[in-house]
Amino acid sequence: MNLVGVLGALAAGSAGFAAAALKVGGGSGREVTSANKTLVRKLYREVWNQADSVKAKASAGKFISEEHILIDPSHPNPSPGVDAYLEGVLSLREALSSIVIVVDDLVAQGLKVVAQLSFKASAGGREARWTGTAIMEIEDGQVVKTWINSDIISAMIQLGLLQDFMSSQIERTGARISAGAAAAAAGKGGSGGAHFSDGDLKVVQALLGRSEAHPTSVLTGNEWLAYFDNVSTTEDDGGRGSMLRVDSKTGLDVVV
Repeated sequence: MNLVGVLGALAAGSAGFAAAALKVGGGSGREVTSANKTLVRKLYREVWNQADSVKAKASAGKFISEEHILIDPSHPNPSPGVDAYLEGVLSLREALSSIVIVVDDLVAQGLKVVAQLSFKASAGGREARWTGTAIMEIEDGQVVKTWINSDIISAMIQLGLLQDFMSSQIERTGARISAGAAAAAAGKGGSGGAHFSDGDLKVVQALLGRSEAHPTSVLTGNEWLAYFDNVSTTEDDGGRGSMLRVDSKTGLDVVV
């Protein structure tokens, strides 16, 4: 699979970053909530994490409505139905055959369920871990709408498909990414750079939520929570303050 294929698969695969609203006849609210969560878990286990395309297709027909539509402003002309949904699943699996999607948590209220997801995949000798959150609406036991939100930028940086703008040399007049840093981030030779005005740099930092370079190792789900808890409670020359500091651009605690 070439670079274009991987990029396309990452975009298409983001359709799976979902949560669900399920309309079920009868039963108490608690029963409906439980059924919603079960359906979402089965969807990821039997469709997105299924390496056998025949089995994935059969399962998709159980969980996805022929009326299904992807609601994504960056994809203004989505195709409806099971086949279109399955195309996203299979293209992601073709480009990233080792991909695993973990349902970290499900939050349900009424007919809606929100899924917190972690992803792990490799391509071109690189490994990436990233997170996603999504919403699905389900009627009569099948998904009819999907809303998506995922950290594809982090995935692309880790896979060497996108240069990290924050791995730069910050100067008074803006930001500069050295040729060496750019080549290392992309895993390629050559030179190049990116220059930002002070105003543009603030926008980049605000959108990324950080002024630090992208970490070389990414933790997701409970692993990140355990790591942060360990760092924040370690008593080492002052404890938390010696291992964390406040990022001046975002106001967030960062590990030092």
